[in-house]
Amino acid sequence: MKLSFCSSRLLALAAASAAAVPFTLAQSVPDSPPADAVEISVARPRAEADTVTLSPFEVSVNQPARYQADEAASGGRIRTQVMDTPSTVTVLTNEFLEDVGGNRIIDAALYVAGVSEATFPNGLDAVNIRGFQSTGRRIDGFSTFAQANFDPAVVERMEIIMGPDALLSPTGVPGGTINLVTKRPQFTSGGYLKLRVGQYDANRIETDLTGPIGERFAYRVIAAVQDSEGYVNDTFTKSYLFSPSFTWQLAPQSQLTVRYEYYDAETSNLEGIPVDPAVGTDSDFRTLPGVPRDFNSAPDDKYSFRRGLTHALNFLFTSTVTDRLSVRLAGRIGEVDTPNSDFRWGLSTPGGSYNPFTGRWEGGTIWTNTSSDPAAPNWVSAPAPALSDTIRHQGTYSGARRRERDLQNDWSYIVDAAFAKSTTLLGFAYSYGHQNSYNNTQRLPDFTVPGFERPSGPPISNPITTDSRGATTRYQAYLSEVLELFNRRLVLSGGISHVSFNGFSGNKLAAATSTTVAGQAFPTSGSKATYNYGIVLKPFSKLSVYYGHSESAVPSGGRAVYEGTRPPFSTGKQDEVGLKVQLFENRLLASVAYYEIDQSAYSVFNPENLRVPPPPVLLPDLVSSREASGWEFQVTGNITPNLSVVASYADTRNRTPYGVVLRGSPEDSAAVFVRYGVTHGALAGLSAGIGANYSSKRAGDNPPNRFAVGSTPENPIPYQPSFYLPARTLTNAYVSYRRGSWDYRLEVTNLTDEDHYASLSRSIVQVGAPRAFSATVTYRF
Repeated sequence: MKLSFCSSRLLALAAASAAAVPFTLAQSVPDSPPADAVEISVARPRAEADTVTLSPFEVSVNQPARYQADEAASGGRIRTQVMDTPSTVTVLTNEFLEDVGGNRIIDAALYVAGVSEATFPNGLDAVNIRGFQSTGRRIDGFSTFAQANFDPAVVERMEIIMGPDALLSPTGVPGGTINLVTKRPQFTSGGYLKLRVGQYDANRIETDLTGPIGERFAYRVIAAVQDSEGYVNDTFTKSYLFSPSFTWQLAPQSQLTVRYEYYDAETSNLEGIPVDPAVGTDSDFRTLPGVPRDFNSAPDDKYSFRRGLTHALNFLFTSTVTDRLSVRLAGRIGEVDTPNSDFRWGLSTPGGSYNPFTGRWEGGTIWTNTSSDPAAPNWVSAPAPALSDTIRHQGTYSGARRRERDLQNDWSYIVDAAFAKSTTLLGFAYSYGHQNSYNNTQRLPDFTVPGFERPSGPPISNPITTDSRGATTRYQAYLSEVLELFNRRLVLSGGISHVSFNGFSGNKLAAATSTTVAGQAFPTSGSKATYNYGIVLKPFSKLSVYYGHSESAVPSGGRAVYEGTRPPFSTGKQDEVGLKVQLFENRLLASVAYYEIDQSAYSVFNPENLRVPPPPVLLPDLVSSREASGWEFQVTGNITPNLSVVASYADTRNRTPYGVVLRGSPEDSAAVFVRYGVTHGALAGLSAGIGANYSSKRAGDNPPNRFAVGSTPENPIPYQPSFYLPARTLTNAYVSYRRGSWDYRLEVTNLTDEDHYASLSRSIVQVGAPRAFSATVTYRF
């Protein structure tokens, strides 16, 4: 990690702080109360409600504006003012999630600086965070994985913490973490019934009911069903969600919440359409002529799908033991089934090749070595042969069942003196995961696009070639301290986290080698300490300048670790400096940040597994080390009580050590969402919003992680992506009207009807939906 940037960047931010001072002083804004002083009134079915002090592990429901929240708890487990954190923390409120709408919960995250669309738009909850692809989900501080995207009906708000986080996500990607905070039972009765219908992936119905059961209990029941068709022919999305939860107020300072989740989601495994083989690294992108954008060669939904079936039981207990000591105990038990059946189709002629002297793909040209002497190669080019009309159609079936157990215990000790405030956190965490998985290849008849008819029978399945099992147990202990001095004008923080793990993994069908026995399982273990520290300086109560250092360590497993050819951990380290300012009576938060991230032993998906035909045994991920850096600008909140805005821009550089751009990760992205609501007069209840999301060009594939064959020791030539997806801007808009208990909403996605894609490999891209309309009616109880 290079630390030389800090002095120059801090000077630049100090200058920006000075420039912002007159504007900041011009705002007549009272100081915010200390986080631990927040109180809430818990609704009771009796004349006078009990007033309870909010646990330091809970955030207040109060927020200064529709899109602005003052507090977050994800980054350090304890409620913290966003202005006092030495890192970038963005809270997306429930109101913003509802206004954005969309088919995926991650649609709202795309308006945050540094978060962009990843390479699996219809599954895995996949996003890029500061250029690092993140898959899976983190719900109420617990990580899990499923093939399908998560249902937004249970989410109350999103907290996005940029950079590695040793407490929230000690084994997560170093780019950052998205924590989904679920809805909890309320002691005030309420709820809604919502129906949505639309063109693509939109048809669904959901309900949310909550209220008290006597004086000390409250319930919440959330259910949702989706059954809709996609833009691509004969594609679908189906899901069933049922999530009841109960809260027991044991005492004014103690509370227990239990939540169950059943979620069965299935969607088409999009095969995509071919990239024109004539497209190269330096040419404009286009798909294969003659193939319709909505073409689908997959068999019916019995043989081509992506599914996730989840059963999970969570509990959360919080208690204020004394006026200084508080405790949090949380746990989760889950089981996830993720069957996946996919097919890929590819041309039987390559249509192009890599130039051995530049490492760049040249469409329409085949480079061949005509020399038989390895010491004197003779590379010559020739026109690529004519493309064949015959298309091969093969794929892979895989199944996995994962069982998960998690337990977290945190103790907070707060001393609030006249001259300083000290917040000490001591915690322990346990995590266990066990997974069995298998896969085999499968094939369908070759076909041509003209006159194509969908296969009527099942595919021909080859014998299972991978039957893997594995388990990992992880233990974590951590200690952190936050010291607030000079009436919170100076905030110092630091912490240490120690992670240890042990586990095993192996393929029971693996053949014996000279060093292993058939079906051998490889045990692995390791331990590592990570550190975080930071400083926040507030020359004015509404202006923060900060520096933060954070780390994470992801355990690695498998044969490579067992044999010592790969380290047991992939470590991520980040240094970040930034500035935050609150404006318009705390309704608006603006921030700017610069960061540098270093990660070792980073794994990326091996695109060779998407070739046609696929390899009999799936190849392991590619491993590389990478450094990332970038600038981010973010604005969230209300300009006026009626005008709300979220806007962001990110300049991201995240490449391999050879300087090669990684697949699906834009280096420039920007987004803005603006809403105006009418609160008085004849049009009261009317609101409208529009959002635009920009992404610069993205690499279409990960090239071979080595040098071109024409390289020399003096002139190494890394392979470059063989093509780039073009830049795109997607615009969505809505109009809604609330009258009494009824809400009516009309929404249009991809307003400008722009072509957009997500890449699967050198050969195949998934096509995004064109302009589409949907309507929603909601009745609130």
